[in-house]
Amino acid sequence: MDPSELQQERRRLARDLPALEEVLRACLFERSVRCGKPNCRCADPDDPGHAVVCVSRSLPEGKTSQISLPRQLVPVAEVWIQNSRRWLEAIEQISAINHELLRRRWVEPPPTEGSRRR
Repeated sequence: MDPSELQQERRRLARDLPALEEVLRACLFERSVRCGKPNCRCADPDDPGHAVVCVSRSLPEGKTSQISLPRQLVPVAEVWIQNSRRWLEAIEQISAINHELLRRRWVEPPPTEGSRRR
């Protein structure tokens, strides 16, 4: 690819990204819990319990944060998680393009202090 094609691909990748406000770096999982009410069906040892959908995300300090979600918010979380994956994939692809532009010296250096117009 020539430089203009690489730059065009880079612009396309950036343009096709979802809104940054709609990303969530996390994962969804389902688990069973028992509510603790003595007359509930989940009190039976053979009952699997109540299904709960959770969102789990890793925090920068190495900890994990989990919250349970109401069923109606699961589709929102799924879209946000998928959007996050799309962003990460695009970053990798754009980085590869930028690397190629630098490798082939197809990038203009920034203007130096002495060359600026006033």
